[in-house]
Amino acid sequence: MAWYYIAFDTVKQFFTIKGTETLNELVTMISNCAEFLDVKLRTNEKKILNALNKDKDKITIRFPMEGRIKTREMKISCLIQAQLGCIPVQDFTLTQDTGKIFRNGIRVTRWLSDFLASSKDNFSALLNSVILAKCFRCKLWENSLHVSKQLEKIGVSLSNAMVNAGLTSFKKIEDTNARELELILNRHPPFGNQIKESVLHLPKYELDIEQLPKYSDTLAEILVTIKLTNFEQLQTKRTASDFHYVTLVVGDADNQVIFIQKIMDSVLLKTGTWMKKIEVKRALKSEDISINLISSDYVGLDIRQAYTAFYLTPRTVGGKVTTLSKKLKAESSLDT
Repeated sequence: MAWYYIAFDTVKQFFTIKGTETLNELVTMISNCAEFLDVKLRTNEKKILNALNKDKDKITIRFPMEGRIKTREMKISCLIQAQLGCIPVQDFTLTQDTGKIFRNGIRVTRWLSDFLASSKDNFSALLNSVILAKCFRCKLWENSLHVSKQLEKIGVSLSNAMVNAGLTSFKKIEDTNARELELILNRHPPFGNQIKESVLHLPKYELDIEQLPKYSDTLAEILVTIKLTNFEQLQTKRTASDFHYVTLVVGDADNQVIFIQKIMDSVLLKTGTWMKKIEVKRALKSEDISINLISSDYVGLDIRQAYTAFYLTPRTVGGKVTTLSKKLKAESSLDT
């Protein structure tokens, strides 16, 4: 607690977490933290905040709140979501408040993810806390189309231009001609080359899952392999900082955390590969496993996969035997 300078009342609130919290619920919880008690809701701000929350003619926040903005907590949630959603707020005091909220929020969300990592029956809350901590650092939602905003020399207006041109992932930016980028952004050469260089030297990950032949009625064993596919290219130049890492979070259908570990890029840069055997206990609900690789600092690099483990005996449901087959469904934010 002292390491992160977290208020005691904030810690008490986090101890009430059930373990099934969604991203929306965690945002609400963060908005209620004692760190933001100095943020005040002013009468003249309500019109702007209400428009951010609900407006038929404008872009609004991702998780709108019921009714009108009436409390400090609702204001904080609204400003957090506006920042993460790249929604401009044309008010100086609200912009100042947003800066304060994010300075404290980065610290609080990081503490929350580390705190939840010490438990085993909270996979949903843990995964969402890791994602939210990254969102606060990036100032973007994890599914944002504005991935280009994370690149040097690209602000909100240029990022909007790239989104309007369909450049909503690092792969699409990398595959676009440098001169075409300059045309889209209304910039002179070599601006397009500089943007492409930045994207080329971001880490590119692959996630492979293989079931090993050691299994029983209640236990299975999987081999998880993380590959840094461009590790040779990153030996000389890297866009991400030396402290960039990915968090591997594995959970089952019973909301149990099977495995969590932070893996530094510096480790992957040595050989390009990281491997781990993980023992998987059979869940009561189903054999489905969720495997997630979350970047610490970048939106657009995450990989999320669903895998169905195989056990010695098939599952019985209502006296009927259900047959299982190994399934692997991959979803990478690099390809969207």
